[in-house]
Amino acid sequence: MVDAAQQDLRSDRLPLAVLSNSRLSPAINWTTLGPPLLEALACRAGSRLVSPPPPSLSERSAWFSALRQVRGAKTIFWMQSASRPELPLWGLSASRPRARKAAFVIDPFQPLLTKIGILAVAQRLDPCYISYREACEELHRRFPRGRFEWLPFGIDTNVFRPGEEERDVFAYWMGRRDEPLHRALLAYCTERGLEYRYTQRGGEFSDPQDLGALVRRCRYFVVTPPNASRTGGYSPLVMRYLEGLAGGARLLGLLPRSGEFEQLLPRGAICEVSADGSDLAERLDRDVVNAEAWRVTEQASEIVRSEHSWDRRAQLIYERLVGE
Repeated sequence: MVDAAQQDLRSDRLPLAVLSNSRLSPAINWTTLGPPLLEALACRAGSRLVSPPPPSLSERSAWFSALRQVRGAKTIFWMQSASRPELPLWGLSASRPRARKAAFVIDPFQPLLTKIGILAVAQRLDPCYISYREACEELHRRFPRGRFEWLPFGIDTNVFRPGEEERDVFAYWMGRRDEPLHRALLAYCTERGLEYRYTQRGGEFSDPQDLGALVRRCRYFVVTPPNASRTGGYSPLVMRYLEGLAGGARLLGLLPRSGEFEQLLPRGAICEVSADGSDLAERLDRDVVNAEAWRVTEQASEIVRSEHSWDRRAQLIYERLVGE
């Protein structure tokens, strides 16, 4: 008689193996990106989350366990931040040569596009999800044999959500800042006795829930596109735009040039200002009393929580990989 554990490893019981790098020292920002998507995907019927250990002789038993867990998988899915995933994830994927492979590439910077395209075609990724629309379109042009699909970032709605807290923080800027706009906002809030919070790259919160609690106290959440010198010229819609809105804050800053924001959300959900901050005071003075602007912000917040959560992204991926 076959026991439950053995049955669970049979190919007809494992349509999808979801590979996680949680044991491979991921970056701190991974906490609001990787686990919410991968765990939501692994919760779907017939799916399993597999977290391989670092390559080490001392981890032999854990490696054998990970190999057993992907045995029989019809499809293997992972996330990667560059042209390929970490070697342990790549090794587990290679152990199932006949399985369908799919991946989600975050931060597909233009200088990395050649490697991303070559490896996606070589591995027959079906599909290879790309978080930047501009990068996805370029990959389509340069690698016509590839199966590239644009998948916008999602957000963790268990962390970023409205609450009953008083919005006593006028504005919050998380991580990397554009100095001219930062100085203009600092001067604006200082002159009016308003609280302006900002954190350095990497943030000040080890627990994502603490970050979510701060966003729930904010009236404005400052957003700007990534530095073009870093992305290779791309101007994508990154997670911060969605996180601020999901927490019920109004966005303040610059729209990405890619047009992704306008495609997914009402443009009126952001108070747009110049990059140098020269018009910030004038625009903010009008915006804080603009009832229609705050109504649109509430509408956008509802759209983000219903359509752009990681759980929603997981459902779309699952239907694409398992439903076919």
